[in-house]
Amino acid sequence: MKNPIKFFFSREESETKVANNRLLSYAVGLAGQNASYNFISSRLFVYMNTVLGISGEKTGLINGISTLWDAVNDPMVGTLIDARKFKPGNKLRSLVLYTSPIIGILIALMFFDFNLSVTGSIIYILIVYLLFDILYSVQDVAMWGLLPLSSPNSEERARVSQWVTIGAGAGAAIGGLFPSIRSILVDSAKVMSEKSAYFLGAVVFGLGGMLISMLAYRMKEKAVYVSEKKVSVIDSLKSLKYNKKLIIICLARFLGSISLMLPWEYFFETEGVSYNFFGMEIGGGTMQVLHGLIPGIPGALMMFFATKFAAKIGGMKRVLVVSEVLQIICRVGAFAIGANDRFLNTGALFAIWGLLAICNIPVSMKDIAHRALISDSIDEVELKTGERTEGIVFSMQNFISKLSSAVTKLIQGYVLKFLKFEDKIVVGKESLSGSALIRAQSKNSPFYKYRWHQFMLGPVIGSVLYLVVILFLKDDREHMAEVERLLKEKRGELELVSAEAE
Repeated sequence: MKNPIKFFFSREESETKVANNRLLSYAVGLAGQNASYNFISSRLFVYMNTVLGISGEKTGLINGISTLWDAVNDPMVGTLIDARKFKPGNKLRSLVLYTSPIIGILIALMFFDFNLSVTGSIIYILIVYLLFDILYSVQDVAMWGLLPLSSPNSEERARVSQWVTIGAGAGAAIGGLFPSIRSILVDSAKVMSEKSAYFLGAVVFGLGGMLISMLAYRMKEKAVYVSEKKVSVIDSLKSLKYNKKLIIICLARFLGSISLMLPWEYFFETEGVSYNFFGMEIGGGTMQVLHGLIPGIPGALMMFFATKFAAKIGGMKRVLVVSEVLQIICRVGAFAIGANDRFLNTGALFAIWGLLAICNIPVSMKDIAHRALISDSIDEVELKTGERTEGIVFSMQNFISKLSSAVTKLIQGYVLKFLKFEDKIVVGKESLSGSALIRAQSKNSPFYKYRWHQFMLGPVIGSVLYLVVILFLKDDREHMAEVERLLKEKRGELELVSAEAE
């Protein structure tokens, strides 16, 4: 890539090749969407627990139930998208354009505090979340459903998957800057309250991200096909039985989410503890950002070479296997290095970051591999059934993501209870909230004692379970080449019949 400007703004396009300027718009759109979703998915739990004063157990239950509903409605949305009538080349694009701004407004409203009682706050958040969730399901299925439609060629789709996953990852990283921004505004400059800072974050990352996501509308739907029959909701659901690749990936991802790890805020914010970073004392919020950024740099850079890396080691499945093996080895090693509060020492901390950086290289490519393999599975189902199923396939992927998130949040609520996290601490006449509440936890409590265990070893449980399932996945490039050849012939015949009928 000698000249990035010419590369990203190139309009060179063909029947199978995606123009780079469209690919850039799609990637930036997904960056906006993921900045928005990262904010709500990672901050709502902490906001409800530490700012609104809702107990950890109730917060986990509310977030778990709402996310579970979020998961359940995805397949319903996906089947309706597949069954709806649409003009060729516009199955999903319009859905991206019209839902995004409304979703952004709902996210901002979710973090606007009307000074309600605890019960009132719970009811209000549940109602707004319900509205947000239905529309987000439509937008999210449409956003990712554009990937398998971007080209009829599997290698080109892998390239698209690589770049849009980089965009999505960049968006998530941008959304992850909030703790540092909150720390500056609330703790250092003291120009905002916790509530105001969270609302500002919802407007900037939530609403702003969703407005940016509208750029994905520019992606063309090139895998245009002629339907052999009218597709019903039931037909769409039945098509899942032909998609073994999707089923294996979904099951592996669900099991991989089983973790005892709490959100990062609960680990990095500790009373009397500041972090020494090259002679500078920094707070927990900034440390969160550094912990996400520094070990993530090698993986972020390697995402640009994901398709070449996959080809070198024997395919996308091997990317998934290698990622989990390294995750297990590196986390166990990092735990040993940082045990007994040694992670507070600069030398141990950098050794831990080094290990995490190694495991993050293949881990950063997992989503690229998942999406490329799932896009291939849609071609395989089309060859068997005559129908393309972007709606139900990507809604099932979202279903698993959200079901996994629901289970994780339920577990987190009970982990807080088990570790005896105090939801109410009063200093003088002031009831502590936000990071101050987390920092005020007793150093003699199980919460403090086991913080390193849950933070570093919690995800290992999921990695082991994921690995057991993903080993059953098949990834055969010669088979996919034959699928593409047969589909090209079949589509040509159907287009000819359709033209003659007209």
